[in-house]
Amino acid sequence: MILYSKIYGVGSPILVFHGLFGNGDNWGSFAKKFEKFYQVHLLDIRNHGKSFVSHEMNYDVISEDILKYIYYYKLNHPILLGHSMGGRAVMTFSIKYPMIPKKLIIVDISPKAYINTNQKKLIHILKKVDFDVINTRKDLDLFLKRWIDDLKIRSFFSKCTQRQKNGKLCFYFSLSNIEKNYDNLIHKEIKNGSYHGPTLFLRGEYSNYLIDKDYHHIRKLFPRSKICTVNKSDHWIHVENPTDFHEKISVFLKET
Repeated sequence: MILYSKIYGVGSPILVFHGLFGNGDNWGSFAKKFEKFYQVHLLDIRNHGKSFVSHEMNYDVISEDILKYIYYYKLNHPILLGHSMGGRAVMTFSIKYPMIPKKLIIVDISPKAYINTNQKKLIHILKKVDFDVINTRKDLDLFLKRWIDDLKIRSFFSKCTQRQKNGKLCFYFSLSNIEKNYDNLIHKEIKNGSYHGPTLFLRGEYSNYLIDKDYHHIRKLFPRSKICTVNKSDHWIHVENPTDFHEKISVFLKET
């Protein structure tokens, strides 16, 4: 099965991989910014968006999904961009298949194992959602507000819903399969091997996902990497400071 995507523009291919719970539509503004000079592919990772549902979900099988997608579309040395979980997928893929990517852009994530994260709590909260009762995105926001103070997070989950044929809302991801495979995605360190192509790591100024002590590990796996901070942004850099985010990426893409 081939991952679902939306494709914008023409030119050298950039494949974009979203974070946990998200989908390619979260990156529409990025695609519109770069579609004039690049062919931007916004992919839905398995168990997300319009891609297929699977009980199996780890970075090895996701890497196979990416490889099949690249072969299916006959893409020549694509640039790979991944945010959060998508960044970990890109890192794993590039180490397994180092001759395929032209460049990597990793957004606010590192190869380390993440132990203390909020996503596990979010999964338990999302399991409480009953779409037999919650009929609108506004209803969902009011329900989530009991446990989630951050409006940005609530808005994100509200946007990650769709209307089914029966008229009821549902999440745009397979919560049960994400929960089942959560440890494979978050708690395991990415190690062994290396990718020697140009790699840009971007971190948010206010984020703690990528910190100074991660640098040694990153450069061991990605010796040609550079790490830049995007000011006035947290984990969702591309939403919180798109101007600086796009500028740093533009500069990196133009470098030989």
